[in-house]
Amino acid sequence: MNPKLCLGLSLLGSMPLWAEVDASKSTMPEKFQSAPGLIKGGLFMEGSKKRFEGANELNLESYKTKLEVTPGSLTLKHIKDPQPNDQITVKFTLTNGSDKGSTLYFPTAQRCEAVIRDTEGKVIYTWSEDFEFAPDSGYSYVNAGERLNYQLTIPFQALRGKVSTGQASITASLVNYPQLKAEMPLEIQP
Repeated sequence: MNPKLCLGLSLLGSMPLWAEVDASKSTMPEKFQSAPGLIKGGLFMEGSKKRFEGANELNLESYKTKLEVTPGSLTLKHIKDPQPNDQITVKFTLTNGSDKGSTLYFPTAQRCEAVIRDTEGKVIYTWSEDFEFAPDSGYSYVNAGERLNYQLTIPFQALRGKVSTGQASITASLVNYPQLKAEMPLEIQP
């Protein structure tokens, strides 16, 4: 047999084929254990946390809102004695006018809210009170120039006994972002 091969095999046989791993020992080199910018969950260089937060900052001024309400005027007669399909349709549009996309966070499955106020500003109807929403949080990513559209319906029957003739207003807004809202007058005729 070749003497070099015999020597190689004998050396190989004396080496362990496994490494000892002990949970009580730290396997991370000391120079990384106290590195500046060490954040739980991974290594980041100093200052990167601020850059990360700045990148995700939401610029509410860059968003534009639009509200369409049909019909624009109601009659008390229709509200007091509504037909099954009589309803107010609220179309709320949110447009990202910035040059970059952003993420909107919602604490529940509800995304949009609509509120009707009387002439004194008192809330007479809140759309979400007629529904239950899953407690699941969620996100919506809106690219630059893109929009989110929401359509809500308010049955006339829900307004029965709550409105009087005169000028009312309807406001739609995003849940968790009450600054992102749009308002329109709603005329109640006799």
